[in-house]
Amino acid sequence: MNLLPSYWRLPTMRLSLRHLLCSAMLAAAPAVHAEPAGTACSRACLAQTADQVLASIVAHDPGAVPLARHYRATENGVPAALAMMTIWRTATRASDKFYVIDPETQNLFLLANIAEGTHQALLFGRIRLADRKITEIEFYVDRSRSDGGFMFNPNGLAHLPAAWTQNVTPNRLPDRATLLRAGRSIFDTAIEGPPPAESCRMMENGGPVAEDAEVLKVIGGDAPQLPANPDGSVPIPCGAPPIRPTDPDARTDIVDVQQGIVVSIGTMSGLVQPYLITHPTISAFVPTSLGQPYLDLLAAQHRTGRYETQPELLPTPASITVAQMHRYYDGKLQGMHLLEKLGPIGARSPWVAAR
Repeated sequence: MNLLPSYWRLPTMRLSLRHLLCSAMLAAAPAVHAEPAGTACSRACLAQTADQVLASIVAHDPGAVPLARHYRATENGVPAALAMMTIWRTATRASDKFYVIDPETQNLFLLANIAEGTHQALLFGRIRLADRKITEIEFYVDRSRSDGGFMFNPNGLAHLPAAWTQNVTPNRLPDRATLLRAGRSIFDTAIEGPPPAESCRMMENGGPVAEDAEVLKVIGGDAPQLPANPDGSVPIPCGAPPIRPTDPDARTDIVDVQQGIVVSIGTMSGLVQPYLITHPTISAFVPTSLGQPYLDLLAAQHRTGRYETQPELLPTPASITVAQMHRYYDGKLQGMHLLEKLGPIGARSPWVAAR
C-alpha cells in the first residue's frame, strides 16, 4: 500500500537520502520574524509562504505546506487535494520565480520554471492566506505549446525585460484604485486602461511574443509594425484592441502597489486552429472575437496552393483560462504578460462559482 508523502517523517519509516536533503534545505531557509496569531501575513511573510510551497513541490511533500483546516485547491482547473496533484509528484527543481504580492487581500500570484527531469514546465497561479494559513491554491502548469494555446518558453523567466525587473520610485507608480481599474479593463472593453509605452512588448507563457509578418498583418489590424527579429518574425507591441476577448466573470483581485502590477484572470471560448506556415504544421488557439480574421487568413493561405500537401489539424472548439499580468508606471502600461491554459469547450472556472 502506498503511503502519502507526509507520512515519510514518521520515525518508523526509512527516509530516502533525497528527502533528508530536502528537509535539511527547508530547515536552513532564512527565518521570518514571527507575527502574532490571528494577524495578516506581511509582504515578506507571503513571499516566504510561496517559497515554502515551491520547496514542498520539489520535495514531493504536500504535508510541508501550511494549509488551513479547510482549503480550496485546483490544478489546471480541476479540484483536488494537494496530495493528489501531479505537480507535487513530478517536479525536480524550481527556479526563476517571480511574485506579485498583495498583502491587502492576502493573495500572491507566482510564476516559476519547474524542471520535471530533463523537461521544463511553466507553473503559474495564485495562493491566498487567512491567519497565515493557505486557504486557496489555484495552479496551472504548461508543459508544451499546446497546453498554453501557442507560445511556450519557461526559460524566458530568467531573462525578463527590464520593464519587469527595474525598481521604480513610489511617485512614478499608480495607486491601488488606478491599478484595479486598469486590471478590469483587460477583459472589459467598456473600461479604458492607460496607454501602452512605446517600449512595451507583449509576453506570453514565459517569453516575448513574435508573429509571422503575414499572420500579423491579418490578425493585428491597425497594430503598429515593429522592426522584425533576425528570424523574420515581428515582435508584438502591448495594447488592448477593441476586439479583444472579454469575460464578465473575470477576477481582478491581486494588486501589488509596491511594484505597480495587477493580475486579472478570465476564461473565454474559441477554436484551436491549424497554423500552416510551419513544417510540420502546428496549431494555435484563436479566441472567438478574433475568429473571422483568422479564418480569412487560412482561406487566403489555402488559395495559394502552398499548404495543400501538409496534414493540418481540423478546427476544434476549446476554452482557455488567461491570467494577464500587467505592470504600470509613469502613467503607462510598461509590461504585459499573458499566462494561458487550454481546456475543453465550455469549461468555466470553479473559482467563479466558489465566490
